[in-house]
Amino acid sequence: MATTPMNANGDQDSVIVPLLSVQRTTPNSTSQVAIVGSKVCPIESLDYEIFENELFKQDWRVCGKVQVFQYIFMKWLLCFLIGLIVSLIGFCNNLAVENLAGTKFVVTSNMMLESRYGMAFFVFATSNFVLTLFAAIITAFISPTAAGSGIPEVKAYLNGVDAPGIFSLRTLVVKIIGSVSAVSSSLLVGKAGPMVHTGACVASLLGQGGSRKYKLTCKWLRFFKNDRDRRDLVTCGAAAGIAAAFRAPVGGVLFALEEMATWWRGALLWRAFFTTAIVAIVLRAFIDLCLSGKCGLFGTGGLIMFDVYSENVSYHVGDLPPVLALGVIGGILGSFYNFLLDKVLRVYNLINEKGIAYKIFLACLISIFTSCLLFGLPWLASCRPCPADASEACPTIGRSGNYKKFQCPPGYYNDLASLIFNTNDDAIRNLFSKDTNAEFQHSSMLIFFVTCFFLSIFSYGVVAPAGLFVPVIVTGASYGRFVGMLVGPHSNLNHGLYAVLGAASLLDCS
Repeated sequence: MATTPMNANGDQDSVIVPLLSVQRTTPNSTSQVAIVGSKVCPIESLDYEIFENELFKQDWRVCGKVQVFQYIFMKWLLCFLIGLIVSLIGFCNNLAVENLAGTKFVVTSNMMLESRYGMAFFVFATSNFVLTLFAAIITAFISPTAAGSGIPEVKAYLNGVDAPGIFSLRTLVVKIIGSVSAVSSSLLVGKAGPMVHTGACVASLLGQGGSRKYKLTCKWLRFFKNDRDRRDLVTCGAAAGIAAAFRAPVGGVLFALEEMATWWRGALLWRAFFTTAIVAIVLRAFIDLCLSGKCGLFGTGGLIMFDVYSENVSYHVGDLPPVLALGVIGGILGSFYNFLLDKVLRVYNLINEKGIAYKIFLACLISIFTSCLLFGLPWLASCRPCPADASEACPTIGRSGNYKKFQCPPGYYNDLASLIFNTNDDAIRNLFSKDTNAEFQHSSMLIFFVTCFFLSIFSYGVVAPAGLFVPVIVTGASYGRFVGMLVGPHSNLNHGLYAVLGAASLLDCS
């Protein structure tokens, strides 16, 4: 506040006026806020390092050895807690997906065995519709920031951009539940991306001592109140998410190092390795527990996509040209995949901008289209006789397996249904499996590749937690195995190895 100056008669006005006039209505067209919009952007930038001012230096000098040890111990303890919690979430996520999707496939298959095809389609489509609708509703109404994979948000945070709400407790809960529902609904979406976001949310909440909004805080956890330490914890959480999704501790660290963070230190590398190692150990313990049949329909599926065998693979110079062709094809397909995905997401954004009702309607429409397509395509494949040396029961009566009966007579199986009426992890395992060169037809593999290629593009933009890693792996594995089937008589390599190479090439280029 300030007084008015002298008037013309030399008298001082007694009226006190504010320094900034409250009656000014003319907008300031030169300010950044006026140019961008009327609302101030809530996004802020992070500090890459701690401000080493005099207060910080003085506070650090007075710290004793006990306090320094406590600071270091708390870092490792939080990394241990991140690995433990993320591994538990990853296991429960896979357990729920395998049981939800498994029950759906078992009920549908049983009705197919009874020749009740109409009722089987109704159960299959209705289950997918309800699961998709549930994932879309909780995402649209409770936490819109939980939609998508969450990797762009985590990457932005680790590169210095702090957006509100991306690591909140609400986002974490919706991310977990919505991902389970979306993956179980037969939408061609993955759970690896949501697991990265989930791990980052867990790390952020632990770093700040919990959720203050819901009064779920622990004072002894509120130890790190600077951006650098919180960013390090989020990096460990993102690495733990990949490790929990693929049971790959080294892969999680490399993913965080190469794709996520731009600020890296040697100490952070060791803590990230420690976090992912905890994830691998805990997951291994739970998998061994479930192998005894104590986890419902979750047995050998879910977390292990393929096993590493000790035997050596022999190859010749003539096997190199098909492998090089896989790389070239993967580059072309990956570029085309990105081009189509960009166009589809632009259209989806125009629809989603119209309101929540349009978002939910789009998700339901994609679900109905997916159900009709997945149930109808196996009818195009011809029945194949069960191999005499099959390593499992043929045809498969349960949920997972390489020999789905579908509409075939006894002693025959439908190879295309064996890929479609399975979870994505089981489909990948079937494609990666060795000594199965004669199990799939060329036409079935080509149909499955084209279906996965386009369904993964159309399914990604819906308002639900969804990732792209697993769909791209499925798509690449199908085209890689198709190439292996084409060059099979002229190559000594197993078709499952071609599937692995195809998945790697498409994943690298998309």
